[in-house]
Amino acid sequence: MPESTSRRSVLAAMAAMTVATAVGSVAVAAPAYAAPDAPPPLPLPALRIPRTDMGIEQQPDSTIQWLQDAKLGMFIHWGVYAGPAKGEWWMHSAPVTPAAYRKYVTDATDEQFTADAYDPEAWARLAKDFGARYVTLTTRHHDGFALWPLNHPNSWNSGQAPLDRDFVRDYVAAVRAAGLKVGLYYSPIDWRYPGYYDVRGTHCAPNPWNYTTDPAHKENARVMKTEVYQSVKELVTRYGPIDDLWWDGGWVAEQGSDADGAFFWEPGRYRDPANEWPVDDVYGETDGDGRPLGLMGMVRKHQPGIVATSRSGWTGDYASDEGPSVPSGAIRTGLVEKVFSVGSTWGYNSDGAVMSYGTAMDILVNCWVRNMTAMVNVGPDRHGTVSDAQAGLLRRIGTFMASCGRSVYGTRGGPWNPVDGKYGFTYKDDTLYVHLLPGYSGTSFTTPSLGDARIVRAFNVRTGAALAYSAGGDGRVTITGIDRTTQPEDSVVGVTLDRSVQPTDIAVGRTTTADSEESSKGNTAARAVDGSTATRWCANDGGTGHWLKVDLGSPRSLTGTRIAWELDGTNYRYTIEGSLDNRTWSTLVDSTATTSTRQVQVALFRTRARYVRVTVTGLPSGAWASIRNLEVYDRPFSTELGS
Repeated sequence: MPESTSRRSVLAAMAAMTVATAVGSVAVAAPAYAAPDAPPPLPLPALRIPRTDMGIEQQPDSTIQWLQDAKLGMFIHWGVYAGPAKGEWWMHSAPVTPAAYRKYVTDATDEQFTADAYDPEAWARLAKDFGARYVTLTTRHHDGFALWPLNHPNSWNSGQAPLDRDFVRDYVAAVRAAGLKVGLYYSPIDWRYPGYYDVRGTHCAPNPWNYTTDPAHKENARVMKTEVYQSVKELVTRYGPIDDLWWDGGWVAEQGSDADGAFFWEPGRYRDPANEWPVDDVYGETDGDGRPLGLMGMVRKHQPGIVATSRSGWTGDYASDEGPSVPSGAIRTGLVEKVFSVGSTWGYNSDGAVMSYGTAMDILVNCWVRNMTAMVNVGPDRHGTVSDAQAGLLRRIGTFMASCGRSVYGTRGGPWNPVDGKYGFTYKDDTLYVHLLPGYSGTSFTTPSLGDARIVRAFNVRTGAALAYSAGGDGRVTITGIDRTTQPEDSVVGVTLDRSVQPTDIAVGRTTTADSEESSKGNTAARAVDGSTATRWCANDGGTGHWLKVDLGSPRSLTGTRIAWELDGTNYRYTIEGSLDNRTWSTLVDSTATTSTRQVQVALFRTRARYVRVTVTGLPSGAWASIRNLEVYDRPFSTELGS
């Protein structure tokens, strides 16, 4: 992890903007009906639409769902830096030369990294006690020390004397045996190489070791790159299925962004054979056609179901928000993971500082109500032991998770936006959960409108005891007698409804036909109603007049549709029609003259129909009639989250 959070604060801002980047823009057609006496409807969750970057498409929702459901993970920063016990950036901040830094492994002092108490099964037990659903270990940090026997002539690794160990192998086995998802952290940065700061050998960037410009640094940088490729190849081929690859440090010379370093690392699907820093065949890999693979191309070849962060330079499957700041503002769209350390540094620090329970809970709860997952870091000492203070904090959080985990695991943030410092919501199936924060005063709470749903029960989530409530004609419910003293950090109230919290897309899995299909590429009509934004229906040519039709099975009272088109920033013009008999059609939406270029289009209307048909009437040059999702609803809904 970087010593300064100023650069990474940019990533936090990016996470907050995920609505714009992952979902594209949303257009809402005015409703074709008015019901002034009806309570305001519940909002739909925003869609996440995978995008392609550097030839690699983000994983679909079905693949990343485990991480979105997990909500809580345990991060472990452990390496040679645990010896001097001043944090993972000690080599850089002291600074310590690479030769002197090696002595933390070889020399028998009270700062030697001995790993003599290394017990990954104990780490896995702590993760379980904590309530974590996944664990991530730093296999190599910026100091370049690999926690496995890395087969590269210039590597520095735990397979060498005096350790002679494969820590990664034992860690993976222990975590997997505990039933937890396995994550591996890897940093391509390596402070042992002067070439990292001078990749072209023409301009050496400022650095703590006073490396200066040297033409030989270009080859030095190339060797560093080959070590990275060999490292990643071994990590994704030696240890069985890996669930999460946590990249950290795609930036070059500690300057610019991770994406700015892509010219050097080549993190996408393929490498350029003409790249200035070629990777030797023995360290790289190719696809079936002999094309040289980039970092993520190699990762996906061997681990097709893995998810990865954005910090290699490739866009990543999910966004990362680093540091101890408390999340605020709106619900995040897409997948955002908050990572923070309970110590003063990420790696072990002898200062013994540990975050308070109240602070940790403030961060966590404000993540969950914003639809974020959180990974909490501990730093074992040079022996391999997590301090009692850090372990005690995690186990205290685990006590909360044991009693209130149903309001966290597998939930989604919402259905309404939180109010900073006061309260927020999560939901799953037919139950929504109100999370009252210390800044909220009082023992009663009034929900926003439940729309067409009705309350069945209100209860204390910790105890299961019923709570008194009263329902108003405006759809809001007031709950009283809430216990605010037992768990003031997060007093959780459950509200069970007579139907699902979110309106259900009734077109999913229904029989769907089209006048034209790009069947050679698998873009059939059924793909528009398979519930995945990673697949699509596409016509077989670029003409207009093509239609897509869904049969709902029986006549239904409909309230609207949501269409996710293939492309954002594209002016699709279309009509939506309804029919009871598949012969006589009524126009529900006429967007033949729309100028909107938004990818997601929502239409609200009231009709009774069994069949719904979308006809594409106009397209810009180069675009084809193509729909990722055609959603149809029979309950009132909104796209405004409110609070």
